[in-house]
Amino acid sequence: MVESALMAAVEAAFTHTGRGLSTWPDPHRDAEPLNEEYSRVSDPQKWRIVGARVDAWVNALVDAGMATAEHDAVVDWRSEPHTVISRIDRLVPAVAGALPIVVARSRIDDVGDAGVTIGVGDPAVYLGSLPHCGCDACDDGSARELSELDKRIGGIVSGTFRRLTRGDQIITRFDHTAWTASGTSRHDEVREALDNPTGWDEVAGSPWGPS
Repeated sequence: MVESALMAAVEAAFTHTGRGLSTWPDPHRDAEPLNEEYSRVSDPQKWRIVGARVDAWVNALVDAGMATAEHDAVVDWRSEPHTVISRIDRLVPAVAGALPIVVARSRIDDVGDAGVTIGVGDPAVYLGSLPHCGCDACDDGSARELSELDKRIGGIVSGTFRRLTRGDQIITRFDHTAWTASGTSRHDEVREALDNPTGWDEVAGSPWGPS
């Protein structure tokens, strides 16, 4: 887990980086999405709230002396992201053996920098984008996306992040309580791989600071 002081610093920074942006509740909390919502992006600009949260993390980590920020960075990817990227920031940890984080701005609908694409390591492993889609039907509210961002960055910073790859099998863990897997659905196989990753290609790093 990320130490409480760092999360408090992220929250404090977010009051500034998120100024002028609004959070919103899950619009589908009490109803299923309409069919027409799947092809509609009513307000791509609102997703800038996720980028504002990224900026809060960047400010908090740099101010704490845990990282330096490389803006407009050029990054080598292990595999190209499935997003259209407009610019890239890279957080380089001060601790040897820790993994750098790539946070890139990416296109949603006609807004070139509304989304966030995340990578880790050097060369960078693509970890996905937030929001995952951005259409009205897939909108579960801002809190879910901000929480997911915190989980991903926090997992890397705390050193609990692991990515195991073997063929078409991928296991990703951001904290000690949960993991995701593709190419396998067997819980025992995932646990075995996490306990003994022999034969798997693993990406993992040291904590960026005290936990």
